[in-house]
Amino acid sequence: MVKGVQQPTRGLFMRYYLLKMMKDILPDKGSEYEGEGGDTMDAVDFILKNMSEMNRLWVRLQHLSGNKDKEQRELERNELRMTVGENIFRLSNLNGVTFEIYKKVVLAKILEIVVICKDTMAQ
Repeated sequence: MVKGVQQPTRGLFMRYYLLKMMKDILPDKGSEYEGEGGDTMDAVDFILKNMSEMNRLWVRLQHLSGNKDKEQRELERNELRMTVGENIFRLSNLNGVTFEIYKKVVLAKILEIVVICKDTMAQ
């Protein structure tokens, strides 16, 4: 259902809701879901993919409606930035993310997401 949403604002809120609902059941070091449910890297991959898709939706908002003036669109986007930032917050709450994992995997992927979008506000 999350992948099928076409409208960027709805898609952002759907993915934000998904992230909020998954926060307690992501496989992490010491959680009951670690092992058969996956490991910390599975949780990291999930959150990074979610962040990538949310960033795309967020960038699409600037091109959404031609009848609104540019300042109004930028103001709306600015108000929605915390939905995308929630992914970084979730990553920081994972117990299994060590400094090495963060340095080699997480930070590299976040930088890649931001650079690829070529959007000043996202960067």
